Amino acid sequence: MKDKKAKNHRALLERYEHRLKNLDPELVTPEDEIALKEAFMHAKEVLEPEELVKWFTIRAEPFYRSGSWKVLLPLYEELLDIAEKNLGPENPETATALNGLAGIYRYMGNYEEALRFFSRALRIREKLPSAERPETGDTLSELGNLYYSMDRHEEALSYYTRALDIQIKSMSSENMGAIRTLNRMAFFYKGMERPEKAEELFTRALEFLEKFQVQEPDKREIMTYKAGTLNNLGVVLSEMGKIEEAEDRYGQALKLQEKAYGPEHPQVAQTLNNLALLYFQTARYEKALVLYTRSLEIMEKLGKTEHTGFATTLNNLAGVYVQKGRHEHALELYSRALEIRERILGPEHPDVAKTLNNLGELYRILGQHKKALPLYNRALKIYENTLGPTHPDVGTTLNNLAGLHESMGEYETATNLYEKALDIIEKEYGPEHPYFKITRNNLIGLYEKMERSWRK
Repeated sequence: MKDKKAKNHRALLERYEHRLKNLDPELVTPEDEIALKEAFMHAKEVLEPEELVKWFTIRAEPFYRSGSWKVLLPLYEELLDIAEKNLGPENPETATALNGLAGIYRYMGNYEEALRFFSRALRIREKLPSAERPETGDTLSELGNLYYSMDRHEEALSYYTRALDIQIKSMSSENMGAIRTLNRMAFFYKGMERPEKAEELFTRALEFLEKFQVQEPDKREIMTYKAGTLNNLGVVLSEMGKIEEAEDRYGQALKLQEKAYGPEHPQVAQTLNNLALLYFQTARYEKALVLYTRSLEIMEKLGKTEHTGFATTLNNLAGVYVQKGRHEHALELYSRALEIRERILGPEHPDVAKTLNNLGELYRILGQHKKALPLYNRALKIYENTLGPTHPDVGTTLNNLAGLHESMGEYETATNLYEKALDIIEKEYGPEHPYFKITRNNLIGLYEKMERSWRK
């Protein structure tokens, strides 16, 4: 009877495993999530604890990358309990379960629990005969990411550096932890407003990936890592004003993604978005329009319309239509973006405020001041509540609101708002920043307008 039960469990595990193989993290469905839960239930009955941890870590990876935290959390908690009871609290596989659970807590914003579990995993891995194992480097890198999320920047950099020292030694096309850490460090320096250092690290990661690709030109994992790194580098180059280089990196990323994933995939849509934004910022509106439209079509075909990325693309495409003077199209897209963002993120999220700001600006352009005013005021309130009263986005919104009051002939209110905006923007960016100069010029223009009106 016992053998028959085990045979049934194994047969069911194999059936669910068939569905879980080669899952694309970007295309995980609720049915896939059910399959993972069912597979885990049967795997517990037929696999030894050590095998179970290894099996689950591999099968959970696509769900980890897709952000299926509600599904993964109870499964990882149960896995850790099984590992601790059967293998002991200092076993390497216990460390693997701890590491996985810590990552979930980090993504869910529970940083204290994440730190506790990552620290336990690291202590176990550093006690093993060879402390410089790839897994030790992976945990150090995850800790770097966690400390960066916690705004503990010195500690983040220290852990990234330690991780990279270990990961470089064991790096191969089968173990690309060093590539992940180089990308993470590059984002760290980007966040610290050191784009040159970020560019250097992304370029270093690409050099490794290009060597791997020479050896295995059609390996999908290498192509996807390379495309992701090219995309990241494109963002940094674009922000540095290296427009031609950024365009080239985006183009390379797009070709690799289309080869690895096919022409209709969320990653392709993301790169199209980035390249479209570059075209928008350089006033190549027709090119931006084509790419944003293609990106939206991909996401609609994949059923990704209830997604923040879809709302962002709608928002950006609306901006193109504003520049082309197609205001009705822009109004429709901004309204759709606002509806999606409110539903997914909640009515008080900063991204909701961005779309409110954009809608307010469009109504101001159309001369519909009474419609614009409550949108700007609501955006301002959201930013002040979520980001604080001295955040640059507060300053930008004050500038927009001042422009609206100026358009309405309410010069005194406009003057006060411009002055508040100027103070915030100067403290954040300094007097040489374009945002400061724009706001200052707006205020000077208003003073001149008021002076002319007094002379009449």
